[in-house]
Amino acid sequence: MSEGVITVQDFSGKILTESDINSRLEELISHILEDPKLKTFRTDHGFLLRFLHCAEFSIPLSLTKIRNYYNLVLEYPNWFAVQSPLEFKDKLEYNDKIILKERDRNGRSIFILKTGKIRTDNSCPQQEAQILELWMEYFADSFETQRHGVSAILDMKDYSWKLFRWLTPTNIKISAKKIDAYPIKDLVIHVVNTSFLLNASIKLIWPFFNDRLRHMFKFHYDSWESLHKYINPEHLPAEYGGTGSNLEFDKAIHRLIDKSDEIKVKLSKQKVIN
Repeated sequence: MSEGVITVQDFSGKILTESDINSRLEELISHILEDPKLKTFRTDHGFLLRFLHCAEFSIPLSLTKIRNYYNLVLEYPNWFAVQSPLEFKDKLEYNDKIILKERDRNGRSIFILKTGKIRTDNSCPQQEAQILELWMEYFADSFETQRHGVSAILDMKDYSWKLFRWLTPTNIKISAKKIDAYPIKDLVIHVVNTSFLLNASIKLIWPFFNDRLRHMFKFHYDSWESLHKYINPEHLPAEYGGTGSNLEFDKAIHRLIDKSDEIKVKLSKQKVIN
């Protein structure tokens, strides 16, 4: 952690210094190493700090969240990444996902997913979930992202019938569980553009979502003014009503692949054996 002066407020209202944060982290690690199951799971600091932020630095709540995540990996291993970005290079080059360098008005990282560019003929829901996780691994260790969260722009332009067919009850159920368990303190999903299948999709997924998940969604459709209340238009390209530069997928993908070795080492601990 080296992003300026580090302070954060915990569940009791106490302001934590960097030293306090490190103490909570070490305490959490000690509990994990005493747990028969969790002791072989991930203990990299960035990963554990995500849970601490989500739990407002409560050790018992952090442990509960980590156990829930562990159990989900155990139950649905194919939905969680263990490979490196380099091993998904061909699918990354579909240019359907990108992380911006800028942040939204509340300090969240900005991630964009273009549903119309997902290649259903050469992918599947499980692989897409893994690729999304690789992007999260790339930027979620930032202290600012851990503290503020992520703004995800879900672009529905050219959303296809083939992608719609992925919305089976099983896929929706598992996706909802993973989103709910994944350690992002504040995830806001901005739905932009539209498709004739969008309303049908919402009707399908909504019954599987709890209130927490439903509240993540902000439906802007084609109203850029609405989106800009959350994200400064200077940080967005013209296709989202902004004045920023065009999306540079090649550079973003290159930065992600450059982290392949580091990410693979971390995810190697995510192979859970029952």
